[in-house]
Amino acid sequence: MPKVIAPLLGIFSLFLFHAASATSPTRCQPQFNHQDDKVAQYNRCTLIDYQPSAKAGSATIAMNQDLKGSCVYTTAVQCGDQDIRMRDIAAIDFKVNVPAGRCSPTEWIAVYMFPWCGRLGGCWDGGEREVDFVETKGPNGPGGFASNWGDRPKQAGWVNQQGAIRVNNGTKQHITFTSSQVLSGPNNGTYQWDIRVCDATETRCDSSNQLWHAYREKGPTVFDKSMMIVIDNWGVNGPPKKGCTLEITDMVITKHSRSSEE
Repeated sequence: MPKVIAPLLGIFSLFLFHAASATSPTRCQPQFNHQDDKVAQYNRCTLIDYQPSAKAGSATIAMNQDLKGSCVYTTAVQCGDQDIRMRDIAAIDFKVNVPAGRCSPTEWIAVYMFPWCGRLGGCWDGGEREVDFVETKGPNGPGGFASNWGDRPKQAGWVNQQGAIRVNNGTKQHITFTSSQVLSGPNNGTYQWDIRVCDATETRCDSSNQLWHAYREKGPTVFDKSMMIVIDNWGVNGPPKKGCTLEITDMVITKHSRSSEE
């Protein structure tokens, strides 16, 4: 009898393993090693500096010029060995660090995402499908940290007891972006997007620990395109400050459970 039970237990255990694998969300870390100068050209950059990263989920860019039109950037279009697809994304978590005293008061830095579509410059579409996790151009003017969607009305400025958090004063925070697709009703095919900002010591931001919350009730219309994540410093609002540094670490994309079934 034990000789029969042992194989059955093995088969049952294998079944449970595969069942869990099919329903558990998968995670990966983006590779910031994709060069696309056309992205910088969208923002009127004339002196373009692409700075790739060899470490998945992390990237550091540093401004090497103090001339207006100088731009520094890096992009990711793959996570692991797969393209980043909008409909797969359940959450994106990362930490952002801007050291104090290194950036000009109007430095325009950003971390954002829009459709790549596998082509030069991506499917930027004037920012219609862009989500800005971090941007120093929002309701508090140039140099004020915010999370938003381009120049849309839905913008959440980052503030503390002293007021708006300015790029020249630096900051270190954790960002959590979540996304879910509406599959019925009048908003069918759109996305519910949320961005929450919390202390850098956290591993995830939610309603219990958020410091700021930006949201979009109705995201872009349905598209199953690959995405591009951009980290940049656009020196076009005014002359940038040489040495201004933007550091992203521990970026992890969590995929919807259905993604691991495909």
